[in-house]
Amino acid sequence: MEPVISRIKKGGNVFKILVYPREALEFKQGKKEISEVLVAEEIYTDVEKGEKASLQDLKNGFGTENILDIAKKILNDGELQLPKKLRDEILDKKKKQIATIISKTAINPQTKAPHPIERILGVMEKAGLNINFYGKAEDQVKEVIERIKEEIPLSIETAKMEIKIPSTYAGSAYGQIKSLGKILKEQWNNDGSFSCTLEIPAGQKNDVYDKLGSLTHGQALIKEV
Repeated sequence: MEPVISRIKKGGNVFKILVYPREALEFKQGKKEISEVLVAEEIYTDVEKGEKASLQDLKNGFGTENILDIAKKILNDGELQLPKKLRDEILDKKKKQIATIISKTAINPQTKAPHPIERILGVMEKAGLNINFYGKAEDQVKEVIERIKEEIPLSIETAKMEIKIPSTYAGSAYGQIKSLGKILKEQWNNDGSFSCTLEIPAGQKNDVYDKLGSLTHGQALIKEV
């Protein structure tokens, strides 16, 4: 993908850097180093003409002459010009992440079953929601639920499950169980097996059956309470 410009205005000057767009987004998400993002380790006043900012202007604007530190500030605090194709791709992915989380954490109170992801996406589209491009999907779920529950019945409910894992799989299953929900009560039994009461979002019951069933080759004992 072609490089793009990130810019910031400081005082009477506009400072610019030339970056790879996908890598720039990953930097903002903490996944890339600034050195992997920059096309050139230069701070420009005019990228097209190749005009670079003076060291004095950098010092006045940022309090440093360190190019990498300044580039970080420009990317974090400035404007990033992303191609429409990439913006659309990222937004679509974020919408699907939000819909997936809602499908797993909320249920239809009328049927006690989760809504399909595609149905949630359709309602989000109909509601014309503005998804925060840079915001985390997890942080936007609550607001999206508030907006779309006017269109479809949604309720965030929890379920409790009693689980017993045979000794052969108990050690490896423990971390998986913790990642699925909140352990309310746990016990390591004399035979080496592990028992617990797990609280989870009601929409994730199938995940518990599938993941623990696969991990223990069907030997996990799971009961809803």
